[in-house]
Amino acid sequence: MKKDLSHMLDSFFDDRSLKKLLYTLDEYVHRTFSPVYIPIDVRETKEEYVIIAHIPNAKRENIHLQFVDDTRLLLSVVYDEQIETIDDENKFVHRQRTYERAMKSIFLPYPVSQTNIQASFQDGKLIIRLPQKKTFIPIE
Repeated sequence: MKKDLSHMLDSFFDDRSLKKLLYTLDEYVHRTFSPVYIPIDVRETKEEYVIIAHIPNAKRENIHLQFVDDTRLLLSVVYDEQIETIDDENKFVHRQRTYERAMKSIFLPYPVSQTNIQASFQDGKLIIRLPQKKTFIPIE
């Protein structure tokens, strides 16, 4: 009897449709409850703000920057990936598509000039240079 129960459990968990269902459920829970987080560093000099966003798995064409107003910049990143695995022995094809969108509002303490902005993306780091609008008055 013990062997029969063990065999039934093994065959139950060996069923491909059940494995696919459990895998899909696991993926759904992971995607729903683990949002994409974009860590950033902000530095300020007398001339500009330098913002470094760490987005290692992003592609340049999927990164978008937009000014909401003089003191807020909106960064959005779309992760759109398709992975295909082919098992020639069992004639099985597994396709998985991932689509996530992450957004980050970056608030600046002072207005910035929307001209002469520079942005570059390399090795998973987006570096944004924003010239400051404020002027410092030297005190003598």
